[in-house]
Amino acid sequence: MQRDEIMTIDSWKRETVALFLEAGVASSPSLDARLLLEMVTGLDHASQLIYYQRPLTAAELETLAHLRSKRLEHQPMAYIRGFKEFWGRTFVVDRRVLIPRADTETLVEAVLAYATERPLDEILPIIDLCTGSGAVGITLAAELGVEVVLSDKSRDALSVADHNARTILGHRLEVVEDDLLYNSRDKYGIIVSNPPYLTPAWIEEVSREVGWEPRMALDGKSADGLALIRVLVAQSTTHLKEGGALFLECDRRQAEEVAHLMRSASFTGVTVVRDLSGNERVVWGTLHE
Repeated sequence: MQRDEIMTIDSWKRETVALFLEAGVASSPSLDARLLLEMVTGLDHASQLIYYQRPLTAAELETLAHLRSKRLEHQPMAYIRGFKEFWGRTFVVDRRVLIPRADTETLVEAVLAYATERPLDEILPIIDLCTGSGAVGITLAAELGVEVVLSDKSRDALSVADHNARTILGHRLEVVEDDLLYNSRDKYGIIVSNPPYLTPAWIEEVSREVGWEPRMALDGKSADGLALIRVLVAQSTTHLKEGGALFLECDRRQAEEVAHLMRSASFTGVTVVRDLSGNERVVWGTLHE
């Protein structure tokens, strides 16, 4: 398109989709282009269709070019937009934290199914380990109407989680800077965690977008990715109340081994839950001495 030609919403969207496809950037190039336009113009999808011939101003084009260049560098849309939806709520995210995935809603769903069938004194207190943005713990706090401890080894991540708790819940949750449960003396009714569990090889296999996310939130620290989960299962045996429950997210290739680890550590009723894609995603069980 010539420089002196007017760039409309529609023409910019078409150009951007073509660039994304050429660069192999997005699985949903039209959606990404539309979201970038919405960020800059304030026009939602319907409005973009109605005003598709509206010319973009020079200022809008400059900002759009800047945002598009980020996406062409494979920067995730969640970081570009500054937020990600999870369980119907909006969580602020940036490069200090892992981007919440839809698959992790399976973890929340499993905890809620368990917790809502039991009295509060049995399930409390609840701690969300490796909380990151706080998506899991804050969602549980909101859905159950209880306090949830948010724990992470990253002070930067806890800052994001604290902001999200105050914004979404209207009040703070307790935040604890700790590496798993090494410094904890408490016992919990529920321990829930989406810990780092990818192997170095798996990290290299995933999309280039993951390279923008904090590696320590992904790397499971061993050839099978289970080093941290092994520690967490062992720690949970001394940090759960009698009959307390441990809920872990893992990769489908690890679920059987995680279930074995939990059974070997005196967890009973060990259950593997599949996500919406049919992949084994969550393993949980209750501790009985």
